[in-house]
Amino acid sequence: MEELRGHHGTWRIDGETVRIRFDSGRKVPTLLKSLGSCSVPMAAVREVVFDRGGRKHGWRLRLRLAEGTDPYAALGVPGHDGLTPLLITGPHEGELLAEYFSDQIAASARLTRETLTEELDPREVARGLVARPPLQVRTAEGSASFDGTRVRLQWDGWLASTVKEKEKSRDYQLSEIESVQWYPPVDITEGYLRIVLRGVTIPEATALDNDLFTLASHGSKGSEETLLMAATVNTHVAPAEETGAGTAALGTGAVTDDGGEAIFSKIRELGRLHAEGLLTDEEFGAKKAQLLDRL
Repeated sequence: MEELRGHHGTWRIDGETVRIRFDSGRKVPTLLKSLGSCSVPMAAVREVVFDRGGRKHGWRLRLRLAEGTDPYAALGVPGHDGLTPLLITGPHEGELLAEYFSDQIAASARLTRETLTEELDPREVARGLVARPPLQVRTAEGSASFDGTRVRLQWDGWLASTVKEKEKSRDYQLSEIESVQWYPPVDITEGYLRIVLRGVTIPEATALDNDLFTLASHGSKGSEETLLMAATVNTHVAPAEETGAGTAALGTGAVTDDGGEAIFSKIRELGRLHAEGLLTDEEFGAKKAQLLDRL
């Protein structure tokens, strides 16, 4: 098994997989320390980007994966490409070895794709790049935890707003979640993790202090940890086409106990949004009627 040592960890290749293990030193990015290790099937690698750099900055090696297999690709904003476990950097004197390693990965990935006998499962590839539940992360506002079936937001930090401190916590079942969004802190603005529920829309103007679907991070404290949480939960969320089958069944009157509970849960959530002034009377009434029609 060939090995490449970088600034923050070690990459190993065995012909079918790139296995990555991160260090735990003070200078290692929090995302990588929190993740610890991950693995990438060669068949998922679509591009290997190598930059020789220079004496000051050293070399960079970056993997680009097949569509739908990189759980970090859809999160954050342009310019934060460095927040990924798929990048390794190293000092200038190791440039030749790193370039050789880059060529080996590219050749192995190409060969694996050409001889692949069955399609990759994008979710399985993505889960190899995130944390395993249970996972808990903290910010100055509180914490987020994920046990594989439920996400809990708890606002018990010293920077929690009065509204969130009064609410204390909320639980969101995985079956209710459409996705988890993540935004990094920019300049003096707060970063945050946001739960997006299926069929529930939050007005864009809602302040973070009043948004009970969010856990805010301030500066670097908790920002990369919440990125890992968002990526991890998203790999466990069922795709829209799978949930669409359940919705079709509801429309025909074939409502299971779980389906009915999911609808009432959404109605309760809409009621909270309405009580908090985030939905007008008309919006609440219309959305509630739509959900009741599915019972």
